[in-house]
This record gives sequence, structure tokens and C-alpha cells, in this order.
Amino acid sequence: MEGTSDRRGRSGLVLGFALILAGGPAHAQDRIDALIERLERQETEIQALRQEVQELREQGPKVPNDVPAGAPYYQKEDGEERLTDYDNPRIRLDVAGQINQAVNFLGDGKDARALFVDNDASNSRIRLSGVSTFEQGPEVGTTLEIAFSGNNSFDVSQDNETASDFLQVRRAELFVLDERFGRLMFGRGSAAADNTAEFNLSRVSGPIMTSGVSFPIGGVQFTNGEMFSGVTVDDAFFNFDGDRQNRVRYDTPMFGPVQLAISAGADQRLDASLTFGSDFDRWTGVELGPLVALGGVAISDPSNGDADFRVAGSGSLLHPGTGLSVTVSSGFDAGTAGDTPYNVYGQLGWDANLLSFGPTGFGVDYTWTENRSADDDQGQSVGFAAVQTLDRYGIELYSQLRWLTLDRAAGESFDDLWIGTVGTRVRF
Repeated sequence: MEGTSDRRGRSGLVLGFALILAGGPAHAQDRIDALIERLERQETEIQALRQEVQELREQGPKVPNDVPAGAPYYQKEDGEERLTDYDNPRIRLDVAGQINQAVNFLGDGKDARALFVDNDASNSRIRLSGVSTFEQGPEVGTTLEIAFSGNNSFDVSQDNETASDFLQVRRAELFVLDERFGRLMFGRGSAAADNTAEFNLSRVSGPIMTSGVSFPIGGVQFTNGEMFSGVTVDDAFFNFDGDRQNRVRYDTPMFGPVQLAISAGADQRLDASLTFGSDFDRWTGVELGPLVALGGVAISDPSNGDADFRVAGSGSLLHPGTGLSVTVSSGFDAGTAGDTPYNVYGQLGWDANLLSFGPTGFGVDYTWTENRSADDDQGQSVGFAAVQTLDRYGIELYSQLRWLTLDRAAGESFDDLWIGTVGTRVRF
């Protein structure tokens, strides 16, 4: 509208001067006065139109033209804008996710079979993060992360090869972070003890090999050579790590490489942890001469009625020059009615650049778990894993061979399990 009015004004000005020249000096003054009056009217009209356009922009449409008659009309709480019209220039939306699919080749003493799973060592998921872009002040944001895991490895077993889809809200939290004062988180996410039994600097720990040896194969059952026992790998092996819950959590600022975290959550659960090199969960590690170190220890109240408190911790050392690493982890439940359940884990890793298209990682581990599924139960496992990264595509190819045994002091005995795993994780 503004451009059309301006063009009309210029056309009128040219026409007016032409008439002045054609009419001679006698009528020149009258024609000039008329032209000035006309230009003033047009200027007034242009200003009025500009004001009207500005008011319409500020008010916004009451009912958008693209909403069909009778369709639901979703609005913000203030009743002015549709949800799809949300606009916050100070918050940037980041989207990330991953797919992690695997096949477990199983020999259980009774039969041999292949189980197709979504690997719960690092299950398939999508993450939406709203991150502040303030030039100064604290970092403020939100995180929504949901696991979409069809045929989750914790649910798939020999007599249930097609499990129901696994959907889990991993994170739905708000946070405020300032390096000087620490970080405050509210909502669903990691409690203070989460990950403290799983600190690991080796490449194989990402998609397949951690102290939680049951993650890729948790639903598999031990057998007596003829029948399924109902006792799963997850029943027999556990690293006593913390978990995610609805909670409020506070992380102190970094005191050198050390950081303290506390949380209080649903079911009156309390957690506290002391970490070394965790750095607000970034896992940056700490340089100690030629080594990089990462570790932590936590105490928590699991609030499950079976234990008074839980202790877990882990530590990892990496020599970047050679790619060699060593990792240890342990945890236990105290105050249980029977014998104390506990776990001890160790891993040796080697990361190398053997191929031009991405780094390679190898790992071998051993774990011992007692009194997990029943008093005097003894579970042992040895594993070997390899990971190959394809940097250009964000793909990790991995494999694992694992042996597991469970000895029970009384009752039936179980055959050993042999499980080979091949899979891929694609991150985006």
C-alpha cells in the first residue's frame, strides 16, 4: 500500500508541473496551490495507512485464514497465538538422536538362535534441547529426550523374541547453569548417582561394552539344558549404578577437577556424588601427566525396601599416546535382609587409528556379581568387543563375544551362556 501511494504522489507531481507549463503564467500560482494541497492530502492518507498496518501487525490475526471451519484452534495460555507461532529468539532448538540395532547370536545349552534387538547399552532415542543464546549471564535451557526402542534387549528372550515396543521419557527437565555458581536441574533426568558406576574412557564403552554387562542381553534366560529357568542375565548381573528419575538436582561449581552433586526425587529418594573430571556431565577428564583420568563415587537411598543405602563408583585412566585404557567399577547394596549383593568389574581397552575412514577400539572385560538373584549366587562374565567408527557418516559398527555363568549354592544348576553380538549405532 505504501509503494502504490508513493507512486501515485510522484505521478501527480509530474502531471501538475506539465499543466503549469501548458497553462501559462496567469494561472501558474493557482495551479501550484492546488498541487500543494493535493500532495498534503496524499501525505495524510499515507500516514494513516502506515498507522493501520502497524496496529494490525501488533494485534495479529484473531483467527488465522489457514484454519478450516470447525477445526480446533490451539492457543497459548494468553490466548493470542497458536502453539505453532511460538517464537523466542533467545532460545535455540537443537535436535539430536540415534538408532542402535543389533543381533544377538545365542547358545544357551538348550538351543541356538538369533535375537534381533534394540541395544539397551545405548538405546534408540531422540533429543530436543532448547538452549539459551544470551551473550552474558547463565545458560538456561530445557531438554526433552525420549527412547523409542522396538524389541528392547532387556525384554527380548528365548521365549519372547518379539517384545512390545519400549517407550520411555529419559529426560524432561529445565536447567540453569553458571560456571561460577553451579547447575540447577528440575524435572526428569539423571539423579546425582547416575553414571557413577559407568565412567569409562574407552571407545568400546559407547555402544556395547560397559560395566552394565547385561544391557545388550538383559532379557536372555539361563537354562538347565532342557528348560528355561526364568532367571535372566539382568537378574544375575547388575553394576549398582544410579538412574533417572523426577527430581531436583544441584551440581556445585568445579573445585579444580572435583565436583559435588546432590538430588532429591520421587519416592523420597536421595543421592549424592563426588566426581573427578566429570565437569557437568561433559566427561572431559583431567590430565595427570601423560594420562587422562575420570571417576566418581556415589551414595544413594534406592527406596526399594530391600536395602538401606547403595554405594557405587568407577574410575578410568587413558593414555592418549598409545590409546591404552584401564577401567574399574564396583557397587553394593547395604543393609539387605540376606547376604550383601555386590559387583566388581574391570576392563582393558585399546583405541587406535588403523583405518583411514575412522578410529577403531578394542576391549576385554571381566565381571563378578554375587547375591544378586539369590543369596550365595555367583555370576561371572568375560567379554571381548570391537568398535569401528565411520567418521564421515556418523556410524559405529560393533561386535562382542561374551561368556556368562551363574552358579547357585542350592537348587538347580544352569548351563553357561555364549552370546555373540553384532550391531550398529548411527548418531545424528
